[in-house]
Amino acid sequence: MTTNTSFDITQPLPQGTVLLAASAGTGKTWTISAVCAKAIATGLVHMKNLLLVTFNRSAARELRGRVYERLVNTRLLLAGAREPSDPCDWSLIRCGRAGFTRVESALDNFDRAVITTTHEFASRMLVELGVLSDHDPSSVLMTDLAPLATEVSDDHYLAQYLDYDRPPSVREKRELSRDVAVKYGEVPIFSKDDADTPVQDVLWALSVREDVRRRSKSRSVHTFDDLIGDLVKALRDPYRGPLACATLAHRFGLVMVDEFQDTDPLQWEILRRAFHGHSNLWLIGDPKQSIYAFRGADIHAYQDAAQSASHVLHLDVNYRTDKPIVEAVNTLFSNAQLGHDISMELVTAHHQESRIKTAATDGPRYHWSQPFQIRCLQVPADAQQDTADSDQFVAEDLVNQVVMMLEGGTVIAGDDDEERPLCPNDIAILVRTRRRGAELATALSQAHQPAVFSGASPVWSSQATEDLITLLEALENTDERLRTRLYLSDLIGATPADLAVSDSRVRSDLAIDLARWSSTWTMTGVWGTVEAALHRPGVLVRLVSMAGGERYVTDLRQVAQKAHVAACEGRLTATATAAWIREQQQLPGDDDPRRLDSDQQAVRVMTIHEAKGLGFPVVLLPDIANGWAPKKSVSGPIVWHDGQRRVLSISSQATDRSIALESHEEDERGENLRLLYVALTRARSAVRLWWSPCNRRNQWSAFQRLVEMDRTTGELGLGTAKTNPGTLPWLNSGPIATAIAPANQKLLTRTVSAQARAYANPRTLTRPLDTAFVRTSYSGLTANLHTAAAAPTTNTLIDEPVDGESVDDTAPGLCGLPGGTSFGTLVHTVLEYIDTTAADLSGEVLSITRRALRTSPLPDVPSAELATGLEQVLHSGLGPLAPGMTLADFSPADRLAEMNFELAMTQSGQSATITDLASLLCDPGLVPPEDPISGYGEILAHVPNGDKALRGFLTGSIDAVLRRPDGRHLVVDYKTNRIPGVHRLSPHMYDVRTMRAMMFSSHYPLQGLLYSAALHRFLASSLPGYDPATHLGPIGYLFVRGMADRPVPDGEMPDGVFTWHPKPELIEAISERLGGLHD
Repeated sequence: MTTNTSFDITQPLPQGTVLLAASAGTGKTWTISAVCAKAIATGLVHMKNLLLVTFNRSAARELRGRVYERLVNTRLLLAGAREPSDPCDWSLIRCGRAGFTRVESALDNFDRAVITTTHEFASRMLVELGVLSDHDPSSVLMTDLAPLATEVSDDHYLAQYLDYDRPPSVREKRELSRDVAVKYGEVPIFSKDDADTPVQDVLWALSVREDVRRRSKSRSVHTFDDLIGDLVKALRDPYRGPLACATLAHRFGLVMVDEFQDTDPLQWEILRRAFHGHSNLWLIGDPKQSIYAFRGADIHAYQDAAQSASHVLHLDVNYRTDKPIVEAVNTLFSNAQLGHDISMELVTAHHQESRIKTAATDGPRYHWSQPFQIRCLQVPADAQQDTADSDQFVAEDLVNQVVMMLEGGTVIAGDDDEERPLCPNDIAILVRTRRRGAELATALSQAHQPAVFSGASPVWSSQATEDLITLLEALENTDERLRTRLYLSDLIGATPADLAVSDSRVRSDLAIDLARWSSTWTMTGVWGTVEAALHRPGVLVRLVSMAGGERYVTDLRQVAQKAHVAACEGRLTATATAAWIREQQQLPGDDDPRRLDSDQQAVRVMTIHEAKGLGFPVVLLPDIANGWAPKKSVSGPIVWHDGQRRVLSISSQATDRSIALESHEEDERGENLRLLYVALTRARSAVRLWWSPCNRRNQWSAFQRLVEMDRTTGELGLGTAKTNPGTLPWLNSGPIATAIAPANQKLLTRTVSAQARAYANPRTLTRPLDTAFVRTSYSGLTANLHTAAAAPTTNTLIDEPVDGESVDDTAPGLCGLPGGTSFGTLVHTVLEYIDTTAADLSGEVLSITRRALRTSPLPDVPSAELATGLEQVLHSGLGPLAPGMTLADFSPADRLAEMNFELAMTQSGQSATITDLASLLCDPGLVPPEDPISGYGEILAHVPNGDKALRGFLTGSIDAVLRRPDGRHLVVDYKTNRIPGVHRLSPHMYDVRTMRAMMFSSHYPLQGLLYSAALHRFLASSLPGYDPATHLGPIGYLFVRGMADRPVPDGEMPDGVFTWHPKPELIEAISERLGGLHD
């Protein structure tokens, strides 16, 4: 095993299991992206075999962006378009043409890499393992099992204690049940023969835990922890486990796990079983930053991995923090242990000089000669300071420090070494508790310095989010209770009195607006609906003028923006979008922070846990030196390490309880030291830390233990000696300085002129805007074209007609079910997720249908009837589209559902137009007279706005791409269109003539050709030896209401299946005319 070696990207990448210890600020994310680029450029791994795992969705998005950026820059480097700029570049430049080819292929296949969170990885792997795991894919996520645990507890209580004269407390049994089954559900319960743990407590805990698991499984619900647990069980299985492990090892050649110090034993077991000794496994983390024990993180799992690793490497240069702060942190911690066997590894600073100073100014000057300063509160003469006084004095001094920093001529140097004034958002106040954060944000606001406290609650739990859910549900649901809730929301602002007035127009006016917003949903989506609601007369003015109104509007717009993107990508209805928002409320992991509710420059206040991974020029720590006395006893379950593993001690009466409590307290003391380390290492250039002489504040704290540490041996003090840091020479003779913070200071406030200087002057846009450059879709291109199509029938045919059309529900199959976009989306969803290889296809269709209806309920659609109709669709012959085959014959391996694409059109210069595309369709050499769409070109040539430039990007989603046994790829689009004017539909009505009319009326030939051009480009970049004449197949439009599994003569189009096979020359010409010449 290679140990204590600095990692060098210029050397060959180590193989096997690598533990990379990355201290704060040492470029962990840069290293991950560099290793990925080098592994790909040197041929160590292909993009499809790359797995990157990190701690939350926001981090996964950032990591994805950083890796992609590094690959783009590497391609430019190897193409000779730029010079090397860092050690990674210099190590890659010799990869030459072969490396360029590999990197270019990786960029083309970037979406095949798996870059995700731990729980999403587990969920995805369970799906890929299929029958090798016992996970139920139809089960529903349940984020909180506490109600189920309470239910189980009550049932067990009644069964066991019904006849007792003096039964135990119901409340205590419920709390115990929630602890053992939910909070610590994956932690083994400690019990051994020589332990005096009451047997009754252990039996209760074990039976309740097992019953909760059994009931959750029977009810088809699972938690995030179940995903991890189910994957572990699959890998442990004595029969299927080896194959499951081999499957994952074969799937991923390079696995990199970020923030590994926050893993737990089960997650490490997955990695060890699947990848250790089989794949290149990189575990990246810093044990000094392990601060998430309350979420189940176990530092012992990191240490177990360190013993197993083939290489233990280190990143030892801090690129974030200036040298004075790095040296101060090194001095403060010295040779201390930050927990069991966690050493303080010293690092060096890349920035050798402080980047914060005071500029020449005629006004007051703030002196930065002491970048790292401990501010010791001064106790008033003859006064005994209590905790309330201490907190007040710290808050007053902190506010004054902020004001003086901002108005004292402070300047900071950026990454480009350009100096600029210190701004409020350069200052971060990091706190231990949310209560303290809210207090300090209020104190700053009272001094006329805006502050934003991001730790109050996530945006998904805001009232604005709940009101948006109500609004979206009300668009498709006329339930009076639902709409009353919407009327009374802050968004609408009605009062009970308004609703009680007999001639009130509140209900009718809003009903009209809801109907209008519902009808325009496909064009405006979530964002347009929210903006329309906000701009109803007087709404926005009322909201911003009420207390917390700006916060409300900001939250509403933030959630609306995220939901709008999701709705567009997933083609969600309003109700489905509301369900998506509820799913986001349940997902674990911090996502993007709440946005500022004002454009004003604000000081940032957040908890230390929320600040992890971030950096700020100036960090203020008002309560990090506070401590809490160790607990003499704990009544409930506690987690401790018995020397072998993490276990759960159930009863406070056990003889081993004192050992368990001491182990638990030792782990907490170590985590407090690591929390202090994390807080200090968020600073880039300056730290201010407050210390109070109040014994109830400083005793037992991690900071006080360091102050009282034996600097020779590294033995930490207890933190009870009442040592004042200002009296210690070693704290005043090096990079650390102390200063007295007077009590009862005069409170300072920001001046108007100082606040004005904090804002940047807006730049003026001088270049012309290319308004023709757009990101559009087929729907956008054809928005004004439908009425121009001359159909052979007298009725105008509409794509996915609006809800409310009269339907004869006695018609056969799908013909008797309603129309509308909601029904169309439902059908698409079911067909997207069906596994055609299921042993019981009927049961599979019914299960998927029921699940889809639970997510997006449609009262007029019986699940059994819809499932029967869709099963007929799956078994209907496809005719010339796929001779002798049905949809059920295409396995998931030969079906790519919902292929999203971004089709590049002309980026600059002369652009193609709709008329240009029509000219290709009028060319008999490309569209001969016998072609099913012959004549469509003449219709397209005379549409309005045919001369509009096609420049920018065309986005879309192909319902399905099917691969036939002969290797041809089919573009398939599902349509639920009804035939207008026909009250009682029948499948036989969807004959070739009617389908052709529907195709022309809705401009589906144009859609099919654009989709084929997208498929053509995709195959050209991803399929070796691609030849359009060999690999491109027909286009199929499946009008599912006409697909009733009826026999059809060979060679003819079945009812409901419109097929045509464009010449490959036409597809290539369409692609090239759009501006995308792809050889």
